[in-house]
Amino acid sequence: MHPAYLISNGRKEELIDIIFTNVKRIAAAFGTKPVWYRTTDLRTDEYSHLEGGNLEPAEDNPMLGWHGIRRSLDQEELLRAEFAAIRKLHDNGFTNVGIMLPMVTDVSQVKRAKTMLKEVGLEPQDNLDFGVMIETPASVQIIKELCGEGIDFVSFGTNDLTQFTLAVDRNNEKVQKLYDEMHPAVLRQIKYVIDVCKDYDTETSLCGQAGSRPEMAEFLIKAGIDSIAVNPDSINKIRVLAAKIEKKLLLSAARKDFKL
Repeated sequence: MHPAYLISNGRKEELIDIIFTNVKRIAAAFGTKPVWYRTTDLRTDEYSHLEGGNLEPAEDNPMLGWHGIRRSLDQEELLRAEFAAIRKLHDNGFTNVGIMLPMVTDVSQVKRAKTMLKEVGLEPQDNLDFGVMIETPASVQIIKELCGEGIDFVSFGTNDLTQFTLAVDRNNEKVQKLYDEMHPAVLRQIKYVIDVCKDYDTETSLCGQAGSRPEMAEFLIKAGIDSIAVNPDSINKIRVLAAKIEKKLLLSAARKDFKL
């Protein structure tokens, strides 16, 4: 069911409870380990298949369209409902749950979201892990400003970062042969962001499929990334690889000497 449809039909509390109940299950399983809740990032073509999605606008290219934080700030009641659910989790002892904003391309988006968080009783960085996705060249270019605004972590969305950097629609089979997360232009952006985040004591992570590739994992570890998400069937392989690399090189030396 479309979340905005719930809100427009006076069912905001139901939406809050849905988010609260499901995120609670995950947060409880991880104990005190951090869990980052990414705010809504469904595209219009994905929303249109839901009940209540018949009012979604038709977009020529939903990948570049109305989704992520840009949409959330246009539909503030939806974002406030998500923030209220996280506040409810914190009130119930699940303070390990943080918030991550997707598709950030401007510092003003972070500022507005932080203001809304405070309005629902959450203080970014004081009692809440707060971060952003790095998935566009724009977010790479403004990483210093984003860190300066105050964030605890960033997470690389390599699927989108790759497609936006290489101008390759990852859903278009005609250009799939050009899609490569290991392209130097992608790797240089990742390395640059990691280096800046080290200066600001901001944690770096990677999500998506790329972390399951041994060559990408090796690059990331040598670059000094703090954590990597991998597919379940790749966990052991990447853990062994990480241990091998870290035994050969002290991380501090790797961060200093590694150059692309």
